[in-house]
Amino acid sequence: MTNKNKERVLGEFVTRRSGNSLSLTVPADAGIPERKKYVLVVTGDDTLEYRAIHSNPWLDGTYSDINFRAELADTGNYGLEKPIGKQQTD
Repeated sequence: MTNKNKERVLGEFVTRRSGNSLSLTVPADAGIPERKKYVLVVTGDDTLEYRAIHSNPWLDGTYSDINFRAELADTGNYGLEKPIGKQQTD
């Protein structure tokens, strides 16, 4: 079943106790990658909404393999170069 908002019903699920928490299963059909982070929101009508947290590449390790010092040495630091030619105004 779908509607105009591209919502899909994936099934009916029951919460399970896991220590001091309750768990809801996410079926593999949902296409959600492993370890994806979500925030849980309770709306005014007591509906639970899981919303994807859009990661910050500066904090989540996306850029951890980039050597920024080497990149700066290679390309220079835009805006900090000395002016050349007619654009120099003293």
